[in-house]
Amino acid sequence: MKLRCTTNSIRIRIRKSELQQLATGQRITEQVGFGQGVVFTFSLDITTSKKQVAASFLNNNLIVKLPKAIAKEWINSNQVGIEVKHPIEKDQNLHILIEKDFPCLDREEEDKSDTFWELAPETPDAC
Repeated sequence: MKLRCTTNSIRIRIRKSELQQLATGQRITEQVGFGQGVVFTFSLDITTSKKQVAASFLNNNLIVKLPKAIAKEWINSNQVGIEVKHPIEKDQNLHILIEKDFPCLDREEEDKSDTFWELAPETPDAC
């Protein structure tokens, strides 16, 4: 799983094997260590308690939750991504984009075997 962040925006990219894990009800989690016991964790999980995609951040943990119906449709189709604007404060939203990961053709050293080749455009302008 890959994470990109900019101002009030997060983008998560999921590999095929991770999508299979999600389909079986497993949470997908990645960790980034910063030394001295500081670890940033980010997770993607399916929930039955929410009707909309939501994100929370507590104790260095970012958790994005997908409602079961939305996740099921996305997992079992050629739909590339899920994109929402999650309200965080008055007049502010968190833009959340969750995508199936495409191979980056300009990164020769990167392992592309677990990406969604079949959904990628033939001539991508970016990865």
